[in-house]
Amino acid sequence: MTADIECRDYRNFPNDTCAFMRTTSDCKLEEGFINYLTFLFCTIGDKLLPLGLTILAAWLFVLFIGLGVTADSYFCPALRVIARVLKLSENIAGVTFLAFGNGAPDIFSAIAAVSSAKGGDVGLAFGALFGAGVFVTTVVAGTICLVTPFRSIQRPLLRDIIFFIIASFAAYVAMYDGKIYLYESLGFIIMYVVYLIVLIGGYFVNRRIKDRRALIQAAHTEAAAKTYGSIQTPEETTVSVDNINIPDESYAQPDVSFALSLRHAFLPRDDMPWAERGKFSKFFSIFKMPVSLLLHFTVPLVDYDKPEHNWNKLLNSFHLLSGPLIVSFLTQLGFIKIKNVFPIWAVVGIVGTILCFAMLILTEHHSKPRYHSGFAFLGFAVSVVWIYSVANEIVNLLTTFGIVFDISNTILGLTFLAWGNSLSDYVSNVVSARQGYPNMGISACYGGPLLNFLMGLGLPFTYVTLKTGAPYAIDKSLLQNVIAYFLFGSLAGTLLFIPLNKFFYSRRFGLVLIAFYVAFLALAILIETHIIG
Repeated sequence: MTADIECRDYRNFPNDTCAFMRTTSDCKLEEGFINYLTFLFCTIGDKLLPLGLTILAAWLFVLFIGLGVTADSYFCPALRVIARVLKLSENIAGVTFLAFGNGAPDIFSAIAAVSSAKGGDVGLAFGALFGAGVFVTTVVAGTICLVTPFRSIQRPLLRDIIFFIIASFAAYVAMYDGKIYLYESLGFIIMYVVYLIVLIGGYFVNRRIKDRRALIQAAHTEAAAKTYGSIQTPEETTVSVDNINIPDESYAQPDVSFALSLRHAFLPRDDMPWAERGKFSKFFSIFKMPVSLLLHFTVPLVDYDKPEHNWNKLLNSFHLLSGPLIVSFLTQLGFIKIKNVFPIWAVVGIVGTILCFAMLILTEHHSKPRYHSGFAFLGFAVSVVWIYSVANEIVNLLTTFGIVFDISNTILGLTFLAWGNSLSDYVSNVVSARQGYPNMGISACYGGPLLNFLMGLGLPFTYVTLKTGAPYAIDKSLLQNVIAYFLFGSLAGTLLFIPLNKFFYSRRFGLVLIAFYVAFLALAILIETHIIG
């Protein structure tokens, strides 16, 4: 097949679709482990295509679950421990490490989409970043309004919206001329650094103002005490402890059996008892169990909220072997042979086995070693590789669906990829609002997507332009322009309306935001089906 034939032209070769998929260069999916096109048309076959698509849809759902579980349960906790080891303040850690952890699915999906783009078609990356921005600032923010109408904080909200508007306009300008230059991609990273400086600087300024107010209030209280006399405090009450049973600390529980210790080490446990869960929670726990087991065996988890920081001698020792070994396989570096004889994965396995047995010999069961926090760095590295690998598979799957159903990458990005990556934002932000913290949820609707937007555009295009030494040419389309217009419109509309409404997020405004997203989605579908444009 000639190199200029696109994979979407497979319909012109109905008699030999399998050979077309194998020989056409445009049908070779990059950065992945499975070529889903050859799986569909060669392994499954044209006659059972609906069955193959059903299998791939279920696999896509599993991958999205794996992406979310890895980011929430392993990547973010590792970043929290690393921030604590580096002795970063809570505010700085929140806007750097933790914000990056929460946005990891979006950022790594964008990197994977740009890395696998062909012929400048980065619609999947643009669609996911712009689409997630529109979704979170309209649907998620609107749902928070419907759940809990509230009066928002002013300066942080205006700061995030203004930065987001500038970022979206800069992205549109970079996209308008069809080329992204190195200075433009670096500009997104620099803009994020400026945002951090403003954020952290505002935090310290506000803290100084509050401290000064506290000193003034204390001075007033002291003056009032001198004027009216000392404040009488009620006498402290005593509590009798004669009838309280205090456990005998000298009693020591017997050691559990070896089989039970193995069970506790190698089976992941959830904090919520099984009997207290609902039907959906039970079903979801069973469904994600294979993913949880795989991550449990390969990614160490350090948790300062658990006894001994979640130290587990048997499991953590095994992680010294399984973690580096899975990294060598996922990055495909393990298949490289030293002097064309000895594969790298075997070297990693030998070194890992030595470290595993050394850890078993030198450590104790019930007392974590001093260097246990170092496992957080190993967990961070392994979870990064897992997230990037899963993101690549998701991108390849969505590309496959786009080719089979003749759907553009842009609309796939603004729908499935954006929805999948934003699902955790929707749940966490709405739950925060239900629990009485709507300002926390609404702030995350702008600050989180802003980070994903800046780093999701800055990192991959900076890497590509540095690698090639030339500006990255991109395909322009009406749909990409419409996405940019709607993101800019949702942000600008909020910036104009909320101050006029005295920063009150009402249910009516929530309905307007959700209706705005429905109109955006309807227009995108009309453009995709060529009814418009």
